[in-house]
Amino acid sequence: MAQTPTIGLIQNTPESFDGYTLVSANSATQSHLIDNCGRVINQWESDYRMGESSYLLEDGSLLRTARVAGSVFFGGGIGGRLERFSWDGALEWSFDYASEEAHHHHDMAVLPNGNILLIAWEYHSNEEAQALGRLGDSPLWPPQIVEIEPVGTNGGNIVWEWHAWDHLIQNVDPNLPNYGEPADFPHRFDINYESPGGGGPMSQNSGDWFHCNAIHYNATWDQIMLNSRRWNEFYVIDHSTTSDEAASSSGGAAEQGGDVLYRWGNPEAYGRGEVEDRQLFGQHDPHWIHYEEGGGSESTSSTVLLFNNGASRPGGPRSSVDELTLPLLDDGTYLLLEGEAFGPSDFDWTYPAVLDPDFYSSFISGAQRLPNGNTLVCEGDDGKLFEVTATGEKVWEYITATSQFGPNTQGNEPLENGTFRAYRYGPDYPGLAGRDLTPGEPVELSPYPSDCTTTSEGTRLPNDAELPAISFGPIPFSDHFSIQANRPTHIALFDAMGRSLLRENIHETMTYTWGYLPAGSYILRWEDAIGNVGSTVILKL
Repeated sequence: MAQTPTIGLIQNTPESFDGYTLVSANSATQSHLIDNCGRVINQWESDYRMGESSYLLEDGSLLRTARVAGSVFFGGGIGGRLERFSWDGALEWSFDYASEEAHHHHDMAVLPNGNILLIAWEYHSNEEAQALGRLGDSPLWPPQIVEIEPVGTNGGNIVWEWHAWDHLIQNVDPNLPNYGEPADFPHRFDINYESPGGGGPMSQNSGDWFHCNAIHYNATWDQIMLNSRRWNEFYVIDHSTTSDEAASSSGGAAEQGGDVLYRWGNPEAYGRGEVEDRQLFGQHDPHWIHYEEGGGSESTSSTVLLFNNGASRPGGPRSSVDELTLPLLDDGTYLLLEGEAFGPSDFDWTYPAVLDPDFYSSFISGAQRLPNGNTLVCEGDDGKLFEVTATGEKVWEYITATSQFGPNTQGNEPLENGTFRAYRYGPDYPGLAGRDLTPGEPVELSPYPSDCTTTSEGTRLPNDAELPAISFGPIPFSDHFSIQANRPTHIALFDAMGRSLLRENIHETMTYTWGYLPAGSYILRWEDAIGNVGSTVILKL
């Protein structure tokens, strides 16, 4: 009888994007880079448990968050320490950002200059909050963002900072600062929206007011994206300011200085909607979609992908992965009509197309758009990673095989394998250049025998040595696109939503006039007469 795996690799198909996936279980001290068969390519060991996020950098080093104890802050996702390890596992740099006034948590973002953006809680007493119009009797931990310039092996300089506390509005007392109606100041935060929580993600026993869990950077516009789970929305902030400018607010309704440029998900939070207008539900990981292999520094400026956890979603707890287009203007600002909420009114793409109660992660989780148009999903609560096509077909699945107690044993049910996020890096990712990528054994103990194979080209079936004889170009294209096939080949073209635009059998050079297609990304797939398959993303200018 065939053995059914309970952890590690569950499924790998030729339609999956072939690459290397970074997996770090929550609270574990190890991080693993695995191939599409679940075999270890590299691993790193720390003396500290995971904070939440980890990234493979372009020099091949691992940047990870770590948990350090705090005397004031103890909310979900607590971090406090950053560590960078070389490819060979040596600790190259560490930095602590944990005190009684501020404590890093959840995530970080690496800037093109090598500096690092951190999210942190900052402490404000109940008396401070009431002096600014807060109706409550507890301290608040609003978010701050600091930019760290790494120094030496264990230091860093704060070279830029932003504080949500500088951008408040209240309609309680005209004699207190920042008085006004929140609906007239949508670029600020209503100090009386939401009650503080802590401990767990949605509990009510500390000052974790926003519970931010993601930070992302857009180099095109020098902007930052910040996520708030408790407020059920995300924000875009200008990073091109000085720290002093980032502390300033507008006297009117327009954005200025460090006021948010854009927010989306819950217009009730700024007085321009009702509870039924909310579209985000305890979400995680909103980020601009990256189209480079492995997620390089270039990104689109208007397309966002996120994991919508589904807490308190009408109809019951159901998760989704959602894509939306921001109303970005040519000057890097965002369209907002007088008296209305920020657009868009709906998502461009959702997985699954019909919400499914079997797909639900109450917390953590994330998603990544891959170069072939597929989406890597991290259903974090259960440590389940899977890849779906634009039409929702599952083409790869893996269950995190480690926990804070070390590797789990194949055949046993997963133990404490929750996973904050996972990222796949393509074979051409700079951090993999010149590295020994020979696969080792699977992560789990007592692995089952497997005949799984991969190819760095990602264009052939397992165990098939003959590649499809197909070439195409140019990429990107403007009006004309040519495809040459040296044997009978079926080709198909899809838009980014997975809608079929062309299906055709060819055995020669074909040139297509596609000038009428809108600018953007398209997915070209093919299957030749001997069964080799492949796909790629092509860009239309």
